[in-house]
Amino acid sequence: MLFIDVQGTLINDSDKSLIKGASGLIVWLNAKQIPYVIITNNTKDLNFLQHLREKGLAIKDNAYLDPFFVLRQRLKPCKVAAFGADEFKNTLQELEFSLDYETPEALLVASYDKFSFDDFALMIELAKKGVQLIAMHETSIYKKNGKSYPGVGAIMKMLKYATNASYEVFGKPSQAFYESALKLLQRQDKRAKFSDTLIISDDFTGDLVKAREMGMKIALVLSGKLNSSDGLDLKPDDKVYQSVYEYLKERQCRT
Repeated sequence: MLFIDVQGTLINDSDKSLIKGASGLIVWLNAKQIPYVIITNNTKDLNFLQHLREKGLAIKDNAYLDPFFVLRQRLKPCKVAAFGADEFKNTLQELEFSLDYETPEALLVASYDKFSFDDFALMIELAKKGVQLIAMHETSIYKKNGKSYPGVGAIMKMLKYATNASYEVFGKPSQAFYESALKLLQRQDKRAKFSDTLIISDDFTGDLVKAREMGMKIALVLSGKLNSSDGLDLKPDDKVYQSVYEYLKERQCRT
C-alpha cells in the first residue's frame, strides 16, 4: 500500500513534466490492484487531479487527496485573511470563503515565492489579535525556477516564534491529512493501516519524518528537493531512490 507525493516525485519542479517512471508506476499499481493514494499539497487548483490525468497519470477515482479536502471538512466558509498566490485566493472564493484582512475569522497561509515583509507584518498583527492560524501544509522548502524559498512550515514557525501563537496544519504532514489519506486507502482495502503503508516523497523533513513517527515506512526520492541523502536522520529500514523509476524497477523484479 502506498502514499505517493506529486511535486518532485511524479512531476519535475522545474518544468512540471513527468519524472521518468511516474506514468509507468501508476499503470503498474493499477494493473496489480495495489492500493495507493496520490497525496499532494496543491493549493492552487481544484482541478489538479484532472491536470495530472491529462499529463498521463492514470490515477484511479478515490485515490487522490489535497489540503482542500481537509479544509472543507475542518472549516466552514467564513471571512479569511489568505496569504499565497492569486490562484489560491481565487480557489478559496470558489469554495465560498470571503477575503478579509481586517476582521478575519481565520488566517490561511499557502506556498508563495513573493511574500513581502509587509505580508509578514500583517500576519503577525492578526496572530497577536488571536485570529486562528492555519497552514495549508507544512513543507520546509518551496522550489520554483531552480530556487528554494521558505516553505509554509518555515513561515509558520517564524510566526509562532514571533507571536507564540499556535497553528493548525491541513495538508502534509499533519495527522488529519494522513488520516484522511488512510481512509481513502481503506476504501480500496479495509485492512489498510499506517504500518503497512509506504510513503514515497522527495521531502524528507516536510513529509517523511512525521509519516515515520506515525508508523509508516518511508522512501525518499532524490528527484526533487534533495539530490543527496547525506546528513539526514535515516533509519535502517528507510529507503532512498534516485527516482520512482528505480523504485518501480525494484518492485517489478520482485514480482
